[in-house]
Amino acid sequence: MTDNNVLKDLNAMPVNTRAREFLERSGRQVRDDSLYCAQAALYALESGLVEAEMDVVETLNAMTSWRPQRIVNFLMLMYIEEYDPPRWRDASGMKDFAEAILDDIEEKMITHFPYYRSPES
Repeated sequence: MTDNNVLKDLNAMPVNTRAREFLERSGRQVRDDSLYCAQAALYALESGLVEAEMDVVETLNAMTSWRPQRIVNFLMLMYIEEYDPPRWRDASGMKDFAEAILDDIEEKMITHFPYYRSPES
């Protein structure tokens, strides 16, 4: 399967369909070359709707340029599995949705980078 097909499949998942709806409602241009939920979270950050640790923001920015397989690996998805971060379904607006995505990205960072939350020496 090509990278474009993988990204299309990722963006067809319900969480990303919802992200696209939020982006379109906000008037933001939706890019098909990156994950919609990452775009929505970045938009919420840029708009001042939410805040996040700089490391999370940097990871989210980086995700917009990652190959789809790297996204799949980071989100720890089996290919047939859907990305289903906690609380995204309950989001009534962009702020709640972005907070759910940001929290999940941070949890994934803790898994991938065990010293992420360790106090600096």
